[in-house]
Amino acid sequence: MSKKKIRFSKLLFEFISVSFAVLLALFVNQWREDRNNNRLAEQAIFNIKEEFTENTELMSELIPNHKLLLSQLNEFSEIEGNETSIKKSIETLDISLINSSAWEMAKVTNVVFYINFDDVNNLAKVYNLQSYYESIVKQYILSNSIKYQKSEAINQLENTKQFLSYIIPLEEDLQQYYDLMLTEILITKNK
Repeated sequence: MSKKKIRFSKLLFEFISVSFAVLLALFVNQWREDRNNNRLAEQAIFNIKEEFTENTELMSELIPNHKLLLSQLNEFSEIEGNETSIKKSIETLDISLINSSAWEMAKVTNVVFYINFDDVNNLAKVYNLQSYYESIVKQYILSNSIKYQKSEAINQLENTKQFLSYIIPLEEDLQQYYDLMLTEILITKNK
């Protein structure tokens, strides 16, 4: 009977030892994986912050330029005789696409799963507005890629005025969202 007790206690001890070692290994592995995921999330947030900073700077340049061009185009009361001036003004239109590569990379690599849900939700809203803005810019580019003709000066003028009237508020909204995200979410959480 004592041999059975000894074997049973030895088996129990070995079972507990092996189970503890396996659980410890799983715990360490999970801890290491969580640590790596947190590093990836921090890097993604840093990249998005940099992207927002660049996009804010771009908007700071685009908005005044677009407002100035819109006011110049609004001053043209007659097309006749002003076709060259209109063409030159329209050619100064600066169309720059804003960057979203950090967000796309975070989505493709599934890093967004390791970022706070509310932060991801707010980021997605900003990038959706940015995507909408880009679609309007691309649509304008496509519709106005036809070679400029004098007979279409009034259409070109009206299209450009309408385009500028529509995107300037979007650019201002984007700049406000970038600033909000930078000051309230991305900066405070990275400190």
